[in-house]
Amino acid sequence: MPRPPGTERFGRWFVPGLLAGLLALVMAWAPISSMVNLVRMPMHRMGMPVGDRIAMPWAMQRAQPPIIQPLASFPQLQRQGIVMQVGMHVDSIHALSLAEKTYFVDGRFWLEWPNTVQEWMQREDLDPLALVDFSNQVEDWNSKVMADLSQPKQRNDGTWYQSFRFSSNFDVRAIDLRKYPFGSLQLPIVLQVVPAHSVIDGQPLLLVPERNQRGIIGEDASLDGYVLTSATLAPVVRTYRTDYGLNRLARISQVQCLLNYRSSFWPGFIAYVLPLAIILLVVLISPYLECSLGDVRLAIPSTALLSLVFLQQGYAAGLPETPYLSYLDKLYAVAYLICVGLFVLFAWSTNRYAQASDDQKAAVQARLDRIDQRFQLVSLGLIVVVALEVWLT
Repeated sequence: MPRPPGTERFGRWFVPGLLAGLLALVMAWAPISSMVNLVRMPMHRMGMPVGDRIAMPWAMQRAQPPIIQPLASFPQLQRQGIVMQVGMHVDSIHALSLAEKTYFVDGRFWLEWPNTVQEWMQREDLDPLALVDFSNQVEDWNSKVMADLSQPKQRNDGTWYQSFRFSSNFDVRAIDLRKYPFGSLQLPIVLQVVPAHSVIDGQPLLLVPERNQRGIIGEDASLDGYVLTSATLAPVVRTYRTDYGLNRLARISQVQCLLNYRSSFWPGFIAYVLPLAIILLVVLISPYLECSLGDVRLAIPSTALLSLVFLQQGYAAGLPETPYLSYLDKLYAVAYLICVGLFVLFAWSTNRYAQASDDQKAAVQARLDRIDQRFQLVSLGLIVVVALEVWLT
């Protein structure tokens, strides 16, 4: 039984078209999510809830971040606590690794404490270093803390003082790469009271920054590609999930030295965005080639895909795994979508032009040119939507 006209052509293109459509749908997730975020953005800014969230006990939420609150939120703790003042100076920062989320710091910190703490340490045969440690220190074998003075010194006002030199590798527990290679970077150095000594003679031991300290950052505390915007010492209280066997709530006093950096625009743009922009420019210009040059047109998006894969693998090797897409990831997702879509369009238009009769080629050429122009406009629109969504959210 003969097949209806056009059935053979439909069957030949059904499977490739279905595969191309599924691939385009998967790759379109970035621009689609960007447009959804743009639509929902006013609700977030107005403080309106987007969806219902089921409250769970804090201890049952595995992804729940630690409870860290400012010391000012605990007035009773401040009234009852014994204060130990902390000062810190960061001499140099180096060996920053975004992939490992670590960096190395050389510097000094010093402690000042009242006579009541000194008498307690003498009774317990402890030194000041037994009372504090760095909570975000990565490793002990490559770290050291050395006292500048062999013994604490008592000042004229009755307080005690001792300074320490430290060199250590620290962990950046939270890095926001949503705007990578742009955006900001915060490097913390967290000094805390050792949980076993968080209470002295029934009174909590509190760490607070030294009053009116200047010069937290030294001349060598700079990072290539980043500009230092601020450096602060902040007193906080961290509530741990465990009691460390002390049979009481582990509410530990900390002083966080927060070093805030922002990335330099032009180095990041030239190193990461400009190569991608040049490849996309070449791809989006290719529809201006005549349909008769089908082989040349098909070669451009396929070659661009290979270039994009190598470029993305190059920058992704230096970044940690994240549960979200960065600014650059979304741009690459759109670029992949454009290249695949253009390859499918060129394959279809080349066949349409080759199958047209000689007297219809001019009309077919004009129709295909209009389709190419619409594809270019849609592609530019997707790029603009993704770029705006990242910066506005």
